[in-house]
Amino acid sequence: MRFAKLHGLGNDFVLLDLRSGGEPLPAARAVALCDRHRGIGADGVLTLLPGDRMLVQNSDGSVPEMCGNGARCAALWMLTDRCTRPGSGTVRLLTDAGPRPCVVTASSAVSGLVEVDMGVAELSAPRRVGTFEALPVSMGNPHRVIFGDPKLAASEGPALCSAENANIEFASRVGQGRYEVGVYERGAGLTQACGTGACAVAAAAVARGEVQRGSPVSVRLPGGELTLTVDADDRVRMRGPAELVFVGELP
Repeated sequence: MRFAKLHGLGNDFVLLDLRSGGEPLPAARAVALCDRHRGIGADGVLTLLPGDRMLVQNSDGSVPEMCGNGARCAALWMLTDRCTRPGSGTVRLLTDAGPRPCVVTASSAVSGLVEVDMGVAELSAPRRVGTFEALPVSMGNPHRVIFGDPKLAASEGPALCSAENANIEFASRVGQGRYEVGVYERGAGLTQACGTGACAVAAAAVARGEVQRGSPVSVRLPGGELTLTVDADDRVRMRGPAELVFVGELP
């Protein structure tokens, strides 16, 4: 079976293109492929299925509803005809969180910028999460945004993620419309970047009155920077890079 390895800001994926037919991998096989010592190594597996459906499997075999960085990687792969030619245009992915239109601008066959309509952020009232106050945000998958030192994601994230069954974001405001963020993801742990987590932080910042609706929000993660905008209806758009690393064959 042919596969591709892609990443968005270091959040890396094994991509399997089964749009012409085939079955998603069993969870155990996905876990084995994501192993960084005995497998290909990745934060998750993206499987493209008929109807341009994108299935995501985390490195622990669990299936999240949505993955923002994965969506950018999948959209780049599809728009560039499997990363064989440059191109620009729109791809509409079907995810477990709903349809996600993506606008791809790829001057190279193997890399480009992708803007994704990430859907409407659903915010709930702030509440205590462990010893912290968190703002619950759903981007089709659950998040708990905590405004504090991003480095705490490493030490506090595992217990909070387990207790809340949600992705945990620690966000620090570093300037007007600019945030440094650390994320502990369900099913993957600490990652270089989390697209839905960046969206959740942007929505939380708007809810707190720190950013005006429609203004760009810069979220810097360990792997790099994403640009988000939140409109009057809490619909979030995310813009960032995606890149092919290599292709290969599975035995």
